[in-house]
Amino acid sequence: MPPDLLKHVFGSGHFLSGGNQFDGREISALCPDEVRRCIRDVYAKGVRNVVVAGIFSSVIQDHENKVCEIIYAEYPDISFTASHVIGQIGMLERENAAVLNESLKPLCRKTLAAFRIAFDKLGLLCPFYLTQNDGTLIGSETALQYPVHTFASGATNSMRGAAYLSGLLNAVVCDIGGTSTDIGALVSGFPRESSTHIKVGEVRTNFRMPDVMSIALGGGSIVNCTGKTVTVGPLSVSYRLPVEAQVFGGSTLTATDVAVAAGFYELGDRSKVKAAEGVIDAALEEIHAMIEALIDKMKLSAGDIPVVLVGGGSILIDQNRSVKGVSYFVRPQHFDVANAVGAALSQVSGTVDLVASLVETSRSAALESARQQAVRLAVEAGATPESVQIVQIEDIPLTYLPGSATRIKVKAVGDLPRLSASLAVVEELLKECNLAAVITDLPRSQSPSSSAAANDCVEGNGLVTARTLDTLLVEKAVVKATAASSAALPADWTPTVIDGEWLLSEHDVECIAIGAGIMGCGGGGNPYIGKLGALHQLKLGRRLRVISPDSVTGGNVCIVLFMGAPLVCIEKLFSSEIQSAFEAVKEILCSGQYSYPNLESDLDVKKENGVKYIENFPRDFYKCSEKDNDVVTALMPAEIGGLNSFMPLVVAAELDLPVVDADGMGRAFPELQMFTPFIYRDQYAPSCVSDENGVREVVLQADTPKELENHYRAICVNQGCMSGVCLTPIPAEEVCRVTVKYSMSRAWRLGQAVMEARVNHRHPVDTIMEHENAVLLIAGKIVDVQRRITGGFTRGHVDVEGFGEHDGHLLHVEFQNEYLIATMQTGGKTSEVKACVPNLIMMVDTDTGEPVNTDEVRYGLRVSVLSAASAPQIRTPEALKVVSPQAFGYNHVEYVERTDYVEYGSVVQT
Repeated sequence: MPPDLLKHVFGSGHFLSGGNQFDGREISALCPDEVRRCIRDVYAKGVRNVVVAGIFSSVIQDHENKVCEIIYAEYPDISFTASHVIGQIGMLERENAAVLNESLKPLCRKTLAAFRIAFDKLGLLCPFYLTQNDGTLIGSETALQYPVHTFASGATNSMRGAAYLSGLLNAVVCDIGGTSTDIGALVSGFPRESSTHIKVGEVRTNFRMPDVMSIALGGGSIVNCTGKTVTVGPLSVSYRLPVEAQVFGGSTLTATDVAVAAGFYELGDRSKVKAAEGVIDAALEEIHAMIEALIDKMKLSAGDIPVVLVGGGSILIDQNRSVKGVSYFVRPQHFDVANAVGAALSQVSGTVDLVASLVETSRSAALESARQQAVRLAVEAGATPESVQIVQIEDIPLTYLPGSATRIKVKAVGDLPRLSASLAVVEELLKECNLAAVITDLPRSQSPSSSAAANDCVEGNGLVTARTLDTLLVEKAVVKATAASSAALPADWTPTVIDGEWLLSEHDVECIAIGAGIMGCGGGGNPYIGKLGALHQLKLGRRLRVISPDSVTGGNVCIVLFMGAPLVCIEKLFSSEIQSAFEAVKEILCSGQYSYPNLESDLDVKKENGVKYIENFPRDFYKCSEKDNDVVTALMPAEIGGLNSFMPLVVAAELDLPVVDADGMGRAFPELQMFTPFIYRDQYAPSCVSDENGVREVVLQADTPKELENHYRAICVNQGCMSGVCLTPIPAEEVCRVTVKYSMSRAWRLGQAVMEARVNHRHPVDTIMEHENAVLLIAGKIVDVQRRITGGFTRGHVDVEGFGEHDGHLLHVEFQNEYLIATMQTGGKTSEVKACVPNLIMMVDTDTGEPVNTDEVRYGLRVSVLSAASAPQIRTPEALKVVSPQAFGYNHVEYVERTDYVEYGSVVQT
């Protein structure tokens, strides 16, 4: 959260015991006495608004609910928000959404009171509802508790109204106003929710919002003609259309003038439209081309789909015109008031978003349970049971796990009962509802003071006002760098290198995050959480130190990493599990009691499936001292692609150790046997895996890296699908021989190049191609995505249909967490393999250059797919045994070596 916002909303923060794993198991028991002590401390500080956020509370809400019960019992005057009723999976984003909700409550309370006064003046003694941002309604008393659900609901109103007026349940809705066009997709009559994070005032949240795209095209858009080029927008006459437009006697040629001149609609005086020959036709072509491109981005499938036109500006579109991807246009009766119609539809919803373990239940049973929960929530929201129907089901297996967990999202919708009560009954209901407390001190008379009170309610007394809210920018964030972050790029940036150490800055961290995301080849997890951890270390005044592998001259280098499902890590976040695993390995090295493959101790040693190990390795096995400081001299990432590129930086900052500018893959791979030190060395122990509670298992010997991989994956699932790992230390003299050198510098340079491209308005994809000497396989749109569980991993494919110079081409990309094989079809002919592992296959957003991971791909995304040579260390005969297409089961694919790898030196050396 930005510091300037944090100082206004942050009273105090407290970490308490409790929380759950993804499958509902307790991480630790909730301590009621601890909660009471905490809330008493909060109350003593004068804080009266509280947010309660528990790990995986979207799966099991018991701990959050119990804390809320205790708060209410101790201090009934404290207002609180439980995060599970606001946001979805993702601890930081859900917590932020809950903070936003709690911050809006004072303003909401006054606003609803003002509404009540207005209704009283009109003699409307009835309950009232507000529109939610998922296309359904929320009662006014419920809105007092969850005001964030009403946030930015305008677009959903138009889409719901379009569905009702047209009778179409699955379509694209195009809402054209005076200055802009909003477009979204209807699924079963409701707006498709955004699968991305939402930014409010530069704060990431994850409460539900419709998936809407916008362009600067509306009835007031100004038409310009420069030479033979005709453009429409982005400037607009806006609300001055009745004065500025030519059809109304003005002098500015607008999009409305073009539509009227073309005979699409009768408005004003068509004879007053004056334009050079061919301008009207050219403007119409431009308008329809803009709409066609926007519709294509929003479509739900490769086939043609109907498009519903609503909003006053929809007169710009010729309904009889053939538009690619559109089966037909519909402009229903009352199209210009679709927003109001959508707001008046009386339906409510219930939504479930959880991670289900499939160890002791079937996928079908888990789905049915989620359905029942969603129906129950809809009924509790006021829907009549007989009207409730399921309108959305999503089932996405978690990556990097042996098929034992899946994320399930279900939405149920139903109708509110029709009210037929007398005014007396309604008034009695109003007395019972929570609004009674809101309006206690507000006048209900028709006197002038009522109007003044209402105005005072809107502005508030020292609270957030409507004018303040206008300053908040609400924008979609596809986990992409914003224009603001790009604009902040320092001129002639030079990394700080002192005494052979590269001291990372916040800017360096941002660059590494971009580069590591791209080099992840679709896997490795999004670097975002790791980036936040690194930035936090800098704020604490700690150093992020990077050294060249050539300068490692003594001791050992330890490799630390996160193992598990990336989805779980954004919910549980990182604690001390990686450092705990590292400390166990260091204790073994420093003790002098280990000689491969034996440890001289009385600890119980077990052996199974080719792995010899010690369960529950004690925390006090050996106490390291200053004399042991030269045993481990640095840390190193296992892979430079994705989240694990940052894990050593965070741990090393806490330990004040440097990180070696190298890794063991030169990209991201899914399994440990693909780690270059395991390819070129035959020692795979000692190593350790640990959970967040410090429960550690040490491996003393593994016959093969694959057996170590299988062993650790099984433990990881038992530890809640998120573990810290420290792999076998590498002696200093071996580092350069068995690793991919300078990979962190490579990621930094790639990220720096992309950021510079954004600032200089250069195409980021071109920059990536130049930096990596990459080949552009295709630029186009994703038209198909399939996922399945095979061999314990999430496999699937993505089909990208080319456009522009790639028109008529279809790229089929296979993945197993990372992108593995890319084959091209041209004109329906036999597929030709264009790229395969171990070469890098990188999928990025065509406009921004941001990486698109395999768990983020969906229909309609505009992407570019590139291929680049891998590091020489992962394409030797030894390496190809574990990273070739055959290693992933593609026996029919022959690896063709690319030797145009560009090796960059270390930032430290330059």
